[in-house]
Amino acid sequence: MTDSNINPSIFRAYDIRGVYGTDLTEDVMESIGNGFGNGFVKDAAVVGMDGRVSSPGLKKAFIDGVLKAGLDVIDVGLVPRGVCLFWAWKVKKPSAYITASHLPKEWNGIKFAYDNGVEFLEEDNRKIGEVVLKGKYKSAPSPGKTKTENVIDNYKKFILSKISRAARPLKVVVDCGNGTGGLVAPELFSQLGFGVKTLFKDVDGDSPKRPWVVEDSALSELKKHVREADFGVAYDGDSDRMSLVDEHGRVLGPEVASYIILQDLVKSEPGPIIANVECLKIMDEIAKRNGRQIHRVRVGNSFLVQAVLEKHACFGVERSGHFCIPSIIPMDDGIAASLYAACALARTGKKLSQIVDSLPLYPFKRIKVDCADELKFGVIERVKKRLSAEYANVNTIDGVRVDFDYGWVLIRASNTGPLIRLSVEADDARKLLELGEKFLKILSEEIEKSK
Repeated sequence: MTDSNINPSIFRAYDIRGVYGTDLTEDVMESIGNGFGNGFVKDAAVVGMDGRVSSPGLKKAFIDGVLKAGLDVIDVGLVPRGVCLFWAWKVKKPSAYITASHLPKEWNGIKFAYDNGVEFLEEDNRKIGEVVLKGKYKSAPSPGKTKTENVIDNYKKFILSKISRAARPLKVVVDCGNGTGGLVAPELFSQLGFGVKTLFKDVDGDSPKRPWVVEDSALSELKKHVREADFGVAYDGDSDRMSLVDEHGRVLGPEVASYIILQDLVKSEPGPIIANVECLKIMDEIAKRNGRQIHRVRVGNSFLVQAVLEKHACFGVERSGHFCIPSIIPMDDGIAASLYAACALARTGKKLSQIVDSLPLYPFKRIKVDCADELKFGVIERVKKRLSAEYANVNTIDGVRVDFDYGWVLIRASNTGPLIRLSVEADDARKLLELGEKFLKILSEEIEKSK
């Protein structure tokens, strides 16, 4: 029998997410905690949260659900996402982190991870949803116990033991966005020898001074202040994503940050490079320059980190701003990635803008096309068949990507909304326009056929 009071749409491919008070309440979260404890926890789990106003109450409810299933909880409290993952990895326990990442304050949710730091794959996220929706609540004869631990200092010491001090005392502006990054990042930059100016350091889940995203449109204050420094860095709400900003105020894509990291990392670390299917073709050129293989994976940082571990890669990157440097910490951690990138930059002896200007960046465009949730995956299957029959270099691991000598196209359904995204990159603006128009026409035709 299903629980008709719970909106099934909160159970997503990568996490659980909904509007607080409407889709996600304390009662719902207790059921989710119980479902997590009922099958995914052996003895204990690590639980943390971001700085949203609703997070403390939802965390308590989630923990109550786990305890009623008879399992123990290690509560690490308000910490960046990477700190929660780190401690779960150290104590070899699965973890749950209360967050809606970069979404507005009205939202909240939860991300699960296995004891090796890999986020739950879609299959296991769905299993929790099935257990909860079927009302399979587990009440153990005796409840579990909660142990509260302050692990931020452990994380700081660990990171400082893995990253060498800056070769030059560069000046950095750290934009924490009133998220969890302010709890650790400014101090770590300072400990590594950087001159630090901090923006929006205090955690504020009610009225943050900027949106919890690391996109150009949200970083106006950082772009202004960084002109008096050597570079800037920004984090999202739970600090698992990061963006670098050069001294001219240009917000850099994850591929540019990857270049800076890899120019230094490959000197000491063996192994291939992992990038998802959305990443720009500069990643292929970076791999070629450094004599490394590159493996493309599905979108989603669970697939990214899993591939890094399975293929013994030196590095992994997601187009959305997630990074994994396993020689530092074998999981997705925006703070660790930003610190390594900063120290790598300091070792170059160059300005960040000089490095950016030397890179071959090509025109790129992403087009969002409305498509109903019940149709979008069927449309993608139709597009796969059509393009696989027409073109030679086709990748269908996640949507369908077609590569040409002069560019590439990716058509992929959104996992979070009624959208299909068309991404195009080409050697010049004319080819970009041609590819965009051609494949948008194909996509539109297949959507019409599916209606």
